[in-house]
Amino acid sequence: MRKKSSGDINKLTKLSLVSTVLILVIVAIILIVAVFFKPNMKYETFETFSLGTYVQLRISTSVNPSVLSKEIFNELDRITKKFDAYNEQSIIYKINHSNDWVEVDDETFAILDLSLQYAKKTNFAFDPTLGRVIDLWGFSKFSEKEASSLVVPRKEDIEEALKLSGAKLVEIDYKKKAVKTNGVWFDLGGIVKGYALERAYQIAKQADPNCTGFIEAGGDIRILGPKFGKEYWIIGIRNPRGNDSIDYIYLKSGAVATSGDYERYFIVDGKRYHHLIDSKTGYPADSAISATVVSDDAIKADVFSTAAFVFGKKDWIYTRTIIPKYDSEVFLVTPEFEYLKTDGFEYYEKTY
Repeated sequence: MRKKSSGDINKLTKLSLVSTVLILVIVAIILIVAVFFKPNMKYETFETFSLGTYVQLRISTSVNPSVLSKEIFNELDRITKKFDAYNEQSIIYKINHSNDWVEVDDETFAILDLSLQYAKKTNFAFDPTLGRVIDLWGFSKFSEKEASSLVVPRKEDIEEALKLSGAKLVEIDYKKKAVKTNGVWFDLGGIVKGYALERAYQIAKQADPNCTGFIEAGGDIRILGPKFGKEYWIIGIRNPRGNDSIDYIYLKSGAVATSGDYERYFIVDGKRYHHLIDSKTGYPADSAISATVVSDDAIKADVFSTAAFVFGKKDWIYTRTIIPKYDSEVFLVTPEFEYLKTDGFEYYEKTY
């Protein structure tokens, strides 16, 4: 057997060195491509009018975005028609105008039951049974053009409407999935938008689990996924007395909703009257001018923004101690333009 010469060994050593260098070069190239030449995530924007407001979908997806947007917008339209309490064709109108038990489908029963549960959790600051009061004030079919013609209802009429309001009056039959209002009118305006945004999220994720973007309806936003797959979406909190932003939050997931006295209102003798009614008085809540809630889903954000607004500054201790228990944080603006924040809200004001 021939012994390996020193020349052979040198050749092998050089070959091994060259191979190692080539491997390192290839690895380096792969890393550079991975870091600097990632596939460009293209976002497309789609808009419509639904849920009584303007809706924007911004999405990056591997499926056909146009087809997906139509599916989502059709779902929003379906929910709008089905749960509009003042549309004679809706299931809620039927329930409100029945003197007997009404059996309903699973979806309707779930939303009604959930809304009543949230009413109890918020000590009725969120109350889905104020339809008669809201209609009396003229906010059931509100439009900015007709706002100047609205008037403050008589105190006697408000008191009468309150007698036929209140979640405690509603009866629920869980076996038959039936509801009896006992004269109460449901108005689900404080929960349906959140539910619709959650349905949009579900549809998008079922079509493409890796899609990213967001869907916005009248300022309420449901995040579909991080910007470009890893970055924060920057969301401004609207100045309730201007067009600028008074704060910014950073989200990769979850939802944000704002309730404000600038959305639906009219002014009489210099005083602003808006659609966010205090269930205890029958008058617009007057201890806040806007309430923004960040939560892990759009339903909670929607509900708690209404509740936090009604609680306002006077019941801030309740907002601060109770709402965060449901993975939700609040940014409140008082009539004096003071900013109140729950302890965990600052988490969303930073990037990590």
